[in-house]
Amino acid sequence: MIKRRNLDNSLIQWIMSQTGLGPGIGEIKWLVPAASATSQYRTQLRTWGVDEGDMYTDIVPAEDALVANRNDVLLVMPGAYTMTASLTWDKDQTHMIGLGGPNQRYCPTTATSGAIQFKCVTTSIDSMFAVSGNYCQFQGFQTMNTFSSNANRCDFLISGKNTYFNRMRPRGGNGANQLNHADGGVPVIFAGSAGAGNGFLAENSIFGSAGNNARTVGAGSVLFEGGAVCAFSPTFRNCGFEMRCETSGSSNPKLIHLAADYAVDRLLLFDQCTFYNFYENLAAMPDYAIVDACTTTHMIGLKDCFMYGFDYWCNVATFCFTNTADAVGYGGKSITITTG
Repeated sequence: MIKRRNLDNSLIQWIMSQTGLGPGIGEIKWLVPAASATSQYRTQLRTWGVDEGDMYTDIVPAEDALVANRNDVLLVMPGAYTMTASLTWDKDQTHMIGLGGPNQRYCPTTATSGAIQFKCVTTSIDSMFAVSGNYCQFQGFQTMNTFSSNANRCDFLISGKNTYFNRMRPRGGNGANQLNHADGGVPVIFAGSAGAGNGFLAENSIFGSAGNNARTVGAGSVLFEGGAVCAFSPTFRNCGFEMRCETSGSSNPKLIHLAADYAVDRLLLFDQCTFYNFYENLAAMPDYAIVDACTTTHMIGLKDCFMYGFDYWCNVATFCFTNTADAVGYGGKSITITTG
């Protein structure tokens, strides 16, 4: 029996409007914080007709309860959730949706009221979410894999196809042993395996952090590992990419890194995106927002994009294109305005 049919109809309509899953939505599971201060969530869920057995305080059994290819959904109530092991999200057409405020952009190390934050701070794990399932969507929550070890590589490791992000806030790591390592503390890594990240789409999301700790090496937002044909036409639409770096005259760090051949296939599109690096007192800044070591044929499209805190868009002009005209080839680079 699909237990969603026991729920209040207005709640079902709201869930459908938020997820875009439509009337074919499968079973619904609920993740609630373990703290007693949030017990009101359980009370509210009961009034909506939610069975106690469908409420979880641990994301591992909650994900285990989802069934592949049924559009099952894990709905997450506001709160802070600690992760001490990597979670393999391997079931096709299963989804995870945050029910906090629609804007999860501000992501301090301590979660604020209304935030939905998943954080690893005590354990060495490669990724928090290893997404190998296809046609999965993630919406409306924050992540931070910030244990200070270069083995803590990322928040999301994407190897599945047609993954969808909306209103996501993968911040990445903040530890000293991550920010000085080539692939440490990266918000999102696309695995170097065949087909990984094909058709990926992210909208209205922020990747990385321009916070207190400066990165000296590696990718501040997204790393495409390459080595196998993968990442077929990934798209980022209305997204922001952020880091803090005060290393001048270096191609390292960068926000986006295509690390090897076949890292991207066809078009890597950034549509109305912002690339931002914070450097204190507007002093030294890194050379490139994007570093492209992929020599196999591909295209990086910068459609109506804005960049600040870097000298140039990309270290290689061959595959990088913008529709923002500028006489010196800096299309989209911010300049000092003229006052009248």
